[in-house]
Amino acid sequence: MRISTRGAVIGGAWVRGDIEVEEGILTRVGLPSTGRGSVVPTLVDLQVNGYGGVDFNAAGEDEARAALRALARDGVLHVQPTLITDSEENIAHRLGVLGGLEPRADEARIVGVHAEGPFLSPAHRGVHRPEYLRDPDFEIVRRMLAAGPLRTITVAPELPGARELIERAAAAGVIVQAGHSGADVDTANAGFNAGASAVTHLFNGMIAFGHRSPGIAGATLAREDIAIQLIADDIHLSPETSIFAVRAAEHRIMLVTDASSAAGAGDGTFTVGGFQITVTEGVPRLPDGTLAGSTVTLFEQVAKLVERGWALDRAVNLASRAPARFYGLGGVGELQIGRPANLIIADDELRITRVLRAGIEVAA
Repeated sequence: MRISTRGAVIGGAWVRGDIEVEEGILTRVGLPSTGRGSVVPTLVDLQVNGYGGVDFNAAGEDEARAALRALARDGVLHVQPTLITDSEENIAHRLGVLGGLEPRADEARIVGVHAEGPFLSPAHRGVHRPEYLRDPDFEIVRRMLAAGPLRTITVAPELPGARELIERAAAAGVIVQAGHSGADVDTANAGFNAGASAVTHLFNGMIAFGHRSPGIAGATLAREDIAIQLIADDIHLSPETSIFAVRAAEHRIMLVTDASSAAGAGDGTFTVGGFQITVTEGVPRLPDGTLAGSTVTLFEQVAKLVERGWALDRAVNLASRAPARFYGLGGVGELQIGRPANLIIADDELRITRVLRAGIEVAA
């Protein structure tokens, strides 16, 4: 099967011309171009609270599968569902639900689960329910690990016991991210030195950056060893802030959606972690105006960066190759000759027209 296109992102770089797929494998690239649009690898989203009207904090098997199908249709074939702060019993139950799902061809594949909470700062909790916030306690992490495929936790490093928890969780193979935090530079660096390896959605859910008091955001940008999640939806961050972050630390950035249940579902009323939210013109908020996740898809974030002048290959790498490599997903997030043709076909306006998994179209 020959795919007509202006070019494709192969091995992280733009290659002009058509591509060819045989028996689900990418076999040739750089053929004489016979079409328009672009071909890029499918995406990896490591922060998804819900999708397509489904809240992962409340989802049973059928609802979770509906969200995974909606993600796949939007080009995300590998996902880390995120469970936000809730009762320990409910988190354990949802971990069991998500861990029990056998992968299907028309769904995004779960690569692990992120517990965003309960070890968060009450002053920077965002949409997280205050009654369930807790000081860091590794026994809670141990119980979550026993309940299902927990892979990542977010911790505010200034909380009592945070450093010990970060050390123990990292030693147990858990990815620890710093976030929802009011930490100053010294406290943030202490958390990173203890084993936190990434920051949860830079600039959001944390003390504001100041030129004399840069806080956790400044500590993150000043280091070279910390991966960065970024919500480049032009809502959580201004376009200028997104471009500033990418220019400063492109090699460490992973785009994430922080998608709420409203993502892919249009305007209306939805639930997120026990809260009711209202989506108006694509922006989800609590009744007090607090942002409640995002409705902008991951590929739409890529398109927004391209609109701001970022090259397509470099923009899509932030949503595919970068998170796959951070997470240790071998063979994921890149198109390479001899590997499965997991790809997105987009038109000249960077709107998705088709999504293929191993050369077979994901059902629309």
